[in-house]
Amino acid sequence: MKMRSLLIIGSSLVMLMANHSSVLAQIRQPTNAELRRLRQEFQQVIKSAINNSVSASYIQDRRTQNEKNNRKSFVNAWSKVEPKLAPFMGVWSGYESSKHIYPSNIRGRVCVIWTSDGSGGMDTGVFSNGFIKTSRGEVLFKEGNYLGSALLKNGKFIRNYDIPFNSPRPLGSLTKLLEYMYDAQAEKITVSQQFQAAGCTTSTTINR
Repeated sequence: MKMRSLLIIGSSLVMLMANHSSVLAQIRQPTNAELRRLRQEFQQVIKSAINNSVSASYIQDRRTQNEKNNRKSFVNAWSKVEPKLAPFMGVWSGYESSKHIYPSNIRGRVCVIWTSDGSGGMDTGVFSNGFIKTSRGEVLFKEGNYLGSALLKNGKFIRNYDIPFNSPRPLGSLTKLLEYMYDAQAEKITVSQQFQAAGCTTSTTINR
């Protein structure tokens, strides 16, 4: 009976990740013109945040030197096999929300876990034309130590942040991350299953 349950769970996870791959293939990505608009808008938001005394406090870099060094070492290790995706890896903080971008042992893939107000979820993502495209139609793009986000809604890419995600920290364990999802027990279980199925990892030892 136990073996049968494990087989059912394993089959479900395989089907889940197959569906994610299928969804990724079907999602429309930004045109070059749309991407330019998103980046220009993002640059303006960053400038406005820096020049505003209230929002500037949210994007202040409070990382310790040890956190900076650890995250840099992690990115450098993964850059050997994922040079385009590695710069996105880390914990990006925004206003009462965060994005945790993990590497995967499956080539060309990252795992993006988002948390906000005690809830959260996970998407898989791939690199495309300078940005990450996720399985829920989100695009993520970088400007230095800032991360921008946009979602496809009604055929148009709309900014999906108030304060730019910024100052990436080292990734923590999934167990620690799930503590932030204190209002979403079912979502925690789903994220845990998806994390395993997608080959997500916090290790600098690359199993390929």
